[in-house]
Amino acid sequence: MIMKGLTKGILLCGIISFIFMGVANAGEKTAAVSKQEAEKLAIEHQTYGNKYDDNGQFKEAIEEYKKSLEYVSDNAETLFNLAIVYLKANKPTEAAVTLEKLVKLSANDAEGYTLLGIAYRGCGKETEAKSAWERSLEINPDQPKVKEMLNDKVSKQ
Repeated sequence: MIMKGLTKGILLCGIISFIFMGVANAGEKTAAVSKQEAEKLAIEHQTYGNKYDDNGQFKEAIEEYKKSLEYVSDNAETLFNLAIVYLKANKPTEAAVTLEKLVKLSANDAEGYTLLGIAYRGCGKETEAKSAWERSLEINPDQPKVKEMLNDKVSKQ
């Protein structure tokens, strides 16, 4: 009787320990690798994303860029590429969220603000689009296409 209770206790303790170890280790993808290894893996996934994008495989490109950002979340080039693919895949909301992160990292990125304006317009956020384009022109006034977009009127359908 005592042995049976002891066996159950040990088994229960083992199960609880296993569960807690799993929970404690969840989400530690980058913690398990060095910064140098994380950067290497991020570049690898970004390269795959670029290849998928070049082949018009946007879903796969998005997955690879997201994997890259799991290793290095503040890589401006990866954020930029991900946003471009979102726009190509007609996902302006996702593009806008990604570009908002990009312009926070690179406050003087005129192209980032231009694309943010395009994404906002795709979401129907005309006021935000115009603000983004105005910021882009503040950074680089020599952008005739941005001036043209800024002056375009969106038809209400």
